[in-house]
Amino acid sequence: MKRLSFFMMGAVLALSVTACGNTSSSSNTGTQFTTVYYYHPISPGAPKNPFNATGNSFTSFDKMQLAWSADSATNLNKFYPGLAQKWSTNANGTTATIELQPNAKWSNGKPVTANDVKTSMAVAFTQGTAQSFSLGSVKVLSQKKVELSQLPGSKYNLFLHDLLQQTVVPDFQYSGQLPKNIWTIIQQSQYSGTDKTKAALATKAQGELTALGKKITQFAPQTDISAGPFVLQRLNPGEAYLVKNKYFYANSKVKVDSVSLRNYTGNQQIWNYLTSGQLDAAPFTAMPQNVLNNIIRVKNNQKVVSPSYVAASLAFDQNFYPYGNTNVRKALAYVIDRNAVQKIAEPVVGTPAKYTDGMIDSVAKNWIDPSTQSKMDPYNLNISKATSILKKEGFKKTNGKWIMPDGKPWTMNIYAVDGFSDWIQGAKVISTELTNFGIDANPNIVSSFAQYQADLAAQKYAVGFWLDSLGASMYTAFGRIYGLPDGYNVVGGKLVHYTQKDKTQGNWIGLPETLKLATGETVNPGELTNELNTLPVSQQRSNVQKLALTTNEYVPVIELWDYVNIQFVNTSRFTNFPVHDMGLMNNQPGVWMSLGYVNPKSSK
Repeated sequence: MKRLSFFMMGAVLALSVTACGNTSSSSNTGTQFTTVYYYHPISPGAPKNPFNATGNSFTSFDKMQLAWSADSATNLNKFYPGLAQKWSTNANGTTATIELQPNAKWSNGKPVTANDVKTSMAVAFTQGTAQSFSLGSVKVLSQKKVELSQLPGSKYNLFLHDLLQQTVVPDFQYSGQLPKNIWTIIQQSQYSGTDKTKAALATKAQGELTALGKKITQFAPQTDISAGPFVLQRLNPGEAYLVKNKYFYANSKVKVDSVSLRNYTGNQQIWNYLTSGQLDAAPFTAMPQNVLNNIIRVKNNQKVVSPSYVAASLAFDQNFYPYGNTNVRKALAYVIDRNAVQKIAEPVVGTPAKYTDGMIDSVAKNWIDPSTQSKMDPYNLNISKATSILKKEGFKKTNGKWIMPDGKPWTMNIYAVDGFSDWIQGAKVISTELTNFGIDANPNIVSSFAQYQADLAAQKYAVGFWLDSLGASMYTAFGRIYGLPDGYNVVGGKLVHYTQKDKTQGNWIGLPETLKLATGETVNPGELTNELNTLPVSQQRSNVQKLALTTNEYVPVIELWDYVNIQFVNTSRFTNFPVHDMGLMNNQPGVWMSLGYVNPKSSK
């Protein structure tokens, strides 16, 4: 199994949204809260199952976690309570003890217990998520207390961080989907030694978990059983309608009677909802300035700005000629005017990237020393320098068009994803800039993000957009480049590297394993990134500096803009939004409500 942190995408899917559906049939009432589901549109016919990719189970409303991340750059283990009332770890962070909310119950009145957590973790193994944070064992200590430990010998820094964000489902509903010997299968699957018999059992067990995973995702419970503040009452192509769960452990704090999650067909439909004042809250979506202005003009609409840990970049598959040449990538970095690209592609929720270093600028300033910064190239627009570099590499310009050293005209398709309006606009601007420079470039749009990721992994695109610098953790930030995309993975607790010759392992960047920096030092970026997984934060600075220099010198991606997280709330019907708590604001509205925020105006 692969570490989720190397390719986590759930959070960034909210950057742009696509789907199908109709408009809502419900009208707002004084205590009905209206929004859209942040992660995906409504999918009529999809099961009420949180493990189904488009399932009708809605995080923070009827789908609950142990706790909710505060998204803190300085304390990754800062969380708001969910089904876990409190938690603690041993001294080295390898074992966590979770105490559940004493009054937590499912929407049928049955108590939420430690057995529910244990079954949920077994399900997590079938989905590959438990392996991603090195979960080894689960021990029920009492009805409301459970202990979870890492695999023996593991030391994963984000163990508690990832563990607390696991979905909890009822044992009485999901245990029937698992074989009685599920924990034996899990234990066998974890073997990574050299004993051939045990290794064969491990392979067999891993296959069984994969098969169970597919079965679980297709499971269709007849009834929505929720431990959250709401439970699903009805669903149609226009909306999901949820009502207050009388058994929710913090029921008295929830002042909203019902929630309507409107369906949408893309960013534009969310903009239309906002400009007509229909939404009480809305997530971040890419949008042009005139749309933002129209939204802000609506009475009681408010813009809420909070930190975002992600950047947009242009990435290269170095298996494609001529992008395996570092100097070619540098020349392209000098040709692309990032200010112009950001101004057109992401004028509202973006800022031009100052450096290509694997981090967003607001984070980099806390990690990069002045001496390291002085060694980095900002790759400001410089056509003369780009021309000089290319000529030294054997490129020639004939009748205004660049000819590559192999004698062929230089053409380029820049891949983006349908519905990602900022990527599409960015691809158009860059194509124009490159064409004006003498490279015939064109945007090429892929139908879905899932298809795009699959095609990237299969090495089908030479040049395309990518999201890097992901998350507050340096491990996840650099893992977006020097993780799976560059062929690095953790198997059996050990880092392995797959070259581009093996097209089944997802290496679509293709940097050499070792790289020599201008400082004279030779580095392995995959190893440096993997070490960030176990080093204390106080000891990560040296790795981060080297990885930033590596990214700047070898330009596996050209960072274009950093995102800014802009959300919206409307105070016509509700007040007391958590607009002064950015960590909470970055969670979905169900979390706000469960902590006592969002009050109907009539209840003042």
